[in-house]
Amino acid sequence: MMRHEGKDLVYVCSPLGAETPDGIMKNMKKARLYMGTISEKYNCRAIAPHAILPVFLDDRVPEERALGLKFGLDLLKICKKVVVCGTVISEGMQKEIELAQKLGIPVIYNDMPKPSRIKITIEIEGD
Repeated sequence: MMRHEGKDLVYVCSPLGAETPDGIMKNMKKARLYMGTISEKYNCRAIAPHAILPVFLDDRVPEERALGLKFGLDLLKICKKVVVCGTVISEGMQKEIELAQKLGIPVIYNDMPKPSRIKITIEIEGD
């Protein structure tokens, strides 16, 4: 039996974009940490496409960024929950949250109060 058999697939929503390649790598690493934390916390299969896709797709190239975003949104459609991580809601994250809400997929704000209004920003704050 596989370790993840029967566990729900949960989408990790966190920022990727940054002004530098190092910033993007930092956000990828955070997404990987979030996947592990969420997998344990919710006993699920947490997935963050932006934790791996930037290895293959350049987020600074518009066509490649669009492909990565589309992949993420398509993946989100088969998930049972979306867990938002961090304190910044990027433009891409906003689209993910809106799609989840449209599809009736529960959105959980991990360790933060659910905001009454979501502020869109593409600025990435440091630790």
